[in-house]
Amino acid sequence: MEMDEAPKPRRSVRPLLILLAWILFTLVIFALGYPRVRQAVISSGVLQYANQGKNSTLLPDQVRSVQVAFITASGESQLISLKTQRMGGSRYHDSFEALLKGPTRDALNLGMVSYIHPKTSLIGITLSNKILFVSVSKEFLQSMDLEKATEQLKATALAFDQVKDLVVLVENKPLIQ
Repeated sequence: MEMDEAPKPRRSVRPLLILLAWILFTLVIFALGYPRVRQAVISSGVLQYANQGKNSTLLPDQVRSVQVAFITASGESQLISLKTQRMGGSRYHDSFEALLKGPTRDALNLGMVSYIHPKTSLIGITLSNKILFVSVSKEFLQSMDLEKATEQLKATALAFDQVKDLVVLVENKPLIQ
């Protein structure tokens, strides 16, 4: 009996050589391009941005010095300088955001407090003819001493040379005291 032997498949070396050539080519491109790509990533600042949540350090262009008014133990408003994260496009916006955040630990250690209700948020801010219009949320009306809270807003606004007066708006309507 004769057995038909099926031809054995011939192993081809060609696909293996193509794979090897592709791996070698990739390694060469990686070795040549890595220093340039690494330098580009470092200079872009993306690594500092990615690590920002870990150590909470801000880049210099993300920080702004502002002056805000808190109330001292004697009941007077006093301006203090703070470094804060840039949140808006203007110094006015960042100042009022810092004010509404409340006193920092350092300010508390100096005996400063805020009479502005802690849930108050900034709705908008506009400077027109040297009058600063600041619109805050309705929680502002729940401040424990509305007069002192308004005094804090006014003292913060008048810290700017360009501001001669302040109009406080609650939910975009003038505050009536």
